[in-house]
Amino acid sequence: MESYDFISIGEVLIQLNNVTPGPLRYSRYFEVHIAGAEFNVLSALSKLGFRTGLITRVGKDEFGEMILRALRAENIDTSCIKAVDDAPTGIYFIQRHYPIPGKSTVFYYRHGSAASYMDEEDVQEDYVRRARRVFLTGITPALSESCYRAVKKLSELSRELGKEVFFDTNIRLKLWRNVENVRDRLLPLIHGSKIVFTNKEDLKILFPQNLLEESISKLFQSGIDIVVVKSGEEGSSLYTRDGEFYREYAYPTPVIEDVIGAGDAFDAVFIASFLKQIPLKDALKLASLAGMLVVTTRGDVEAQPDWKTLEALKKYYEEKMDLLR
Repeated sequence: MESYDFISIGEVLIQLNNVTPGPLRYSRYFEVHIAGAEFNVLSALSKLGFRTGLITRVGKDEFGEMILRALRAENIDTSCIKAVDDAPTGIYFIQRHYPIPGKSTVFYYRHGSAASYMDEEDVQEDYVRRARRVFLTGITPALSESCYRAVKKLSELSRELGKEVFFDTNIRLKLWRNVENVRDRLLPLIHGSKIVFTNKEDLKILFPQNLLEESISKLFQSGIDIVVVKSGEEGSSLYTRDGEFYREYAYPTPVIEDVIGAGDAFDAVFIASFLKQIPLKDALKLASLAGMLVVTTRGDVEAQPDWKTLEALKKYYEEKMDLLR
């Protein structure tokens, strides 16, 4: 029976990415991509040699078939994916460089999508037993009440079975009904995770009365070993329960096509580096390089690196920096 290094649960969507920058009201041409935070992370992990599997639902429609083909192409197991007749596959649009240059805006059309009807029955204990680790985000619990129950079951089952959990807070306020729901629901799901990826904005939502260091301390009190704070163009910071601290500055990017998906590649490369026992400071550097590479193209997974690409990037920037000094 096949086993998996990682499994996850989450919605995979059709991404319609504006070919030209500017407001969508003037757009006429879009590129079609496949995306979704959990899918993005599993895709990146697959490129780095890990066996992965996803729990989700898609519509029994052309877009659902497109997603299933994309998952198989990325070597992600689809045996726990349901194609359903009574709900469509979700889609969303990307508006690039407007109203803020260098940033992307997302317009979701996923209410009532097939994945939004996931529930506890989608999480099969046998499938979880065959996984060594689980990756979760704060996106899927926000999709619907039944999705929250499904993620809760996977989280609880993973811990009962002794599986390592890796969590990205990834709070999308467009999806949550209110901020109180975010705190009440995410904090128990995060509890006991091996590594938590987050950012300053998410920490302020989860711990509104605390400074950054106090928020990180509260995460350590809930059994987390490592906290990585992603800050986009400002770089990233890493904290460990044992008191280690590392900071990595963002790498300059010559052409920014679409910044969405960079954080997912960052997560995957950091996790993979951590599991290969690469020193934490170097793992942070490789993750930053992965995020930098992804923003050079439209689409979330197309520019995700393998190990050979990461080593080439690392060597280039090290030599370039030496020349600059």
